[in-house]
Amino acid sequence: MKRQTKENIQIVIFFLIVVWLIFFYIVYPLNRTKAMMGRADLDDYKERADTLIANEAALWIQAAWTPDTFRVETDGLTSIAGLICVSLDSAIGTVILLHDDGENRDSVLSLALAFLSSNYSVVAYDQRAAGRSTGEYRGDGWLEGNDLTEIIAYLDLRHQLTHPMTVVGFGAGADAAILSSLNENRIEAVVAMNPYLSSSRWLDILKTKHETWWFPFFRTVMWWYYGLRSSYAAPYRELDNIQALKVPTMLFVEEPLLSDPEVLRLKELSSDTLLTLHPTPTDESGRLDRVLEFVAKR
Repeated sequence: MKRQTKENIQIVIFFLIVVWLIFFYIVYPLNRTKAMMGRADLDDYKERADTLIANEAALWIQAAWTPDTFRVETDGLTSIAGLICVSLDSAIGTVILLHDDGENRDSVLSLALAFLSSNYSVVAYDQRAAGRSTGEYRGDGWLEGNDLTEIIAYLDLRHQLTHPMTVVGFGAGADAAILSSLNENRIEAVVAMNPYLSSSRWLDILKTKHETWWFPFFRTVMWWYYGLRSSYAAPYRELDNIQALKVPTMLFVEEPLLSDPEVLRLKELSSDTLLTLHPTPTDESGRLDRVLEFVAKR
């Protein structure tokens, strides 16, 4: 093979490697960060980012309840849109509902109606980067936990909470409930449905859920672009950051994930009297019955 031909082949190989690196470490992660961690209506939201969405509650009103709506500025950048439905009779407690990733507060309406029918007051709100709340990117639960703490303080200051108070969360909302309960004494019980428990587990689950390709240093790269896109200064939570539970907590985890290190670590650290661990029910009615039974015991 001629020397010139060898050099040409080397140049082509070099440029192919450069293109591969650019694609997997710039183009692809930027695209996947948006898809995995951005709000469901991100493209549409960017066009109206300077205008707050009206905090209407049409779906809840149609369900024969008249909620009071509210907005809370939680960190100077995020405006949370929420509502509270007060039990028609004397409330026996308050339940705060935190919707799943990619959803909004309307997705927990059926659960809210079940609690209202059982004589609880219900609080529901769009978590950051969802529904009528502001923000382009959601988190792994840490920032959402700070939001929850601020909302509890807001409602308590206005005497809108009836104790005992339970927080029922899904996905990052489940992490928010657990993390907030470690320091927020007004939370007396938690139901956590499929929490992430660590940033590493969050990224792994998102990768599987969104069928994202693996590449070397996947977690590091994705977390870096997440911070760049979102401008959040959220800490990276690892296995060693998991703490023992402080309040009675019913934890639901998908059965294949019951043996994940984070789940086992939380079980190891927490008292059996505080942690109740179940595989996530496959039917909604079974999940609802267990949640209602757990909350009724508080």
